[in-house]
Amino acid sequence: MPRHELPVVPTANLVDIAILLIIFYMACSNFVTQQGAPLALPKAGGLEKLSEPLILVAIDSQGSITFQGKPVSSAADVESGVAELLREKTTDEMRQVMFRCDAAANRKVFEPVLNAIVQGGGIVVAVGEKAGE
Repeated sequence: MPRHELPVVPTANLVDIAILLIIFYMACSNFVTQQGAPLALPKAGGLEKLSEPLILVAIDSQGSITFQGKPVSSAADVESGVAELLREKTTDEMRQVMFRCDAAANRKVFEPVLNAIVQGGGIVVAVGEKAGE
C-alpha cells in the first residue's frame, strides 16, 4: 500500500506577503485628517486630553463646515454623514464626534451643526485650549 505524504506549505515568504499587504492597505486607506485651515480654538478651564475620535467636524472663522476633512454645504450633510458612520456603533466611546470650531465662528452656524451631530446619533466632544496658555 503506497504511503501518502502530506503537502508541505512553504512559510518562508509569509512575512514578506504580510508586509506587502500592510503597505498596500496603508497606501489605499483614506485617513481622517484635521482641517487644513488654522483655527483659533476657544479657551476654557478644566479641559481633558482625549484620544481622537474617528469622526471629525470642523468650522472655520468664515463659517465653512468640514466633515471628515471634506467641505460640506450644510448641517443636514453633517447629520446624514454622522448617522451613516455611526450606524453599527453601540458604545459611547465609539459614538464620539470631535467638534472643532473657530472661536470667531457665528452662533447661527455652529448651533445647527451641534444639533445635527446629536440628531445623527453622535456624542459631541468639543475641542478647545486651556485658559491661560
